[in-house]
Amino acid sequence: MSKGKNIAGWVLAVVLGAVFIMAGAGKFSGGAAEMFAGWGYPAWFAVFIGVSEVLGGIGLLIPRITRFAIMGLSLIMLGAAYTHATNGEAMEVARPLGFLAALWLLMWLRCLPGRVRA
Repeated sequence: MSKGKNIAGWVLAVVLGAVFIMAGAGKFSGGAAEMFAGWGYPAWFAVFIGVSEVLGGIGLLIPRITRFAIMGLSLIMLGAAYTHATNGEAMEVARPLGFLAALWLLMWLRCLPGRVRA
């Protein structure tokens, strides 16, 4: 792997890791449970997604488990896009799809066969 791709992969991993850790931590508030309830999900689901995002964000920073973190966070982003799309929030669909694209870019930079994992 070229030095530039390695650096880009680390920068993207750190940025995405921080974003998912902060987003996940934000779901531990009562407001998140109310928001999830408005979409038809039980209150505990907000905490589950929050914990999953925090752990996924940390996983992005650990090279041996980065690919698993990307897969898990990708599922969460697909679910978020589906939730927004089916609840009449079409303008909100772009955000999780943008994060999904960034996760897949990270997969390409850091995890595909033939690439050295740092």
